[in-house]
Amino acid sequence: MNQTIVFFLLLVVNGICLAKAIDTSTCSCTCCSGSGCKPAFQGAFPLDSCFIMRCMELCSAKYAACPLFGSGGHLGAHPKKSSPEITTIISSTSTSESTLPSTTTSASTPTSAPTTITTQKFAWLNTGDMNFARHEHTASLLPDGKVLVTGGTENMSIQNAAELYDPSTGLWTTTGVMNDIRKGHIAVVLKSGKVLVAGGYNENAYLNTAELYDPLTGMWTMTGSMNDARNFAAASILENGKVLICGGNNANNILNTAELYDPSGDLWTATRNMHYARNGHTASLLLDGHVLVTGGFSDHTYLDSTEFFDSSTESWIIAYTMHFKRQYHIAIVLSNGKVLVTGGSFGGTTQDTAELYDPVKDLWDKAGTMIHKRHNHVGILLKNGEALVSGGSDGIHALKSAELYNPSTRMWKSAGDMNYKREFHAVSRLTDGRVLMI
Repeated sequence: MNQTIVFFLLLVVNGICLAKAIDTSTCSCTCCSGSGCKPAFQGAFPLDSCFIMRCMELCSAKYAACPLFGSGGHLGAHPKKSSPEITTIISSTSTSESTLPSTTTSASTPTSAPTTITTQKFAWLNTGDMNFARHEHTASLLPDGKVLVTGGTENMSIQNAAELYDPSTGLWTTTGVMNDIRKGHIAVVLKSGKVLVAGGYNENAYLNTAELYDPLTGMWTMTGSMNDARNFAAASILENGKVLICGGNNANNILNTAELYDPSGDLWTATRNMHYARNGHTASLLLDGHVLVTGGFSDHTYLDSTEFFDSSTESWIIAYTMHFKRQYHIAIVLSNGKVLVTGGSFGGTTQDTAELYDPVKDLWDKAGTMIHKRHNHVGILLKNGEALVSGGSDGIHALKSAELYNPSTRMWKSAGDMNYKREFHAVSRLTDGRVLMI
């Protein structure tokens, strides 16, 4: 059975902006359909924001003749008398493909001198199918630019199959078979380029086994076993090359234990326990080398607590509490070092909330509201610094929607729909900037 893969691409639409710097203004939005120099007027209304994207989104929502990212948004600002009028027109008559979206800019220029601005358009394109359908699998970007996918479940059958995606051909090839079938496991790319896979579930038992994939030979070899069997654990590579794995569940308990894998000796050693047992949590390597762990579920309680691991002392330190309790959420480390946490589930209710952790201040700040509620989704940082979130479940249905978070504006916007609804899927950002959803 084949499973379809899609790419996320960013298309840049060129237009003309006649702009003049203003101090303060109240903006209105005029909606037009068509293209070129003579668009057809559709309507106008006051605007709560002077962002061109807001104008375009509302035009698309109000008037069927104005497709999103078409030529339907004309932003008119009415500033104080001391400032001249600003007018921005977006045209979709010229498009070019790019993996790096440009930010919309309003330059301080004379009104007689046109300035090029850009806005984003998104495309999800199918690529080659895997040899096996999968969920609860892993995806790892290898040093050579290929993507390794391991394990997961196909039609209730847990897999030990692994395969490689080649971005240059768009094709998948099977590679060495893992020694254990597993789903809900972790996979971490080591500094050597090898891939460590550990834990998970194999239809009969929760696993403490671990194995290494060598991209040079395409072979798997067993390595030392963990001290605890773990499913849905969280893991992160450390600056010293070791791998931290923490929490998860086994047949009897949700775990607060943590352990370290040392590639130089192929051994696992127990380290200090977390302050809270956690399942469905996240682990993120911060720019200062600490690992931030957030949320999860423990002892019939959803968690808003966070803590970070100091690898120099192998100790856990309580961090500031999130605004919302959440399980099966995601965390993305942004370019500025802050951590974006989105969605998740609390008490059976799927969340649309997002928040930012500032490691310098040890504080959480709300980061707006996503367009869609989602848990069991995936997210990744794009090359332009925006965070892409896709799929998951809204608590009733699997989702194919995707959205982008802009750290500069702290705003969410649609990134279009994938071709297929996906939950428990995997994601990888390719070396050319494209994003592979699997």
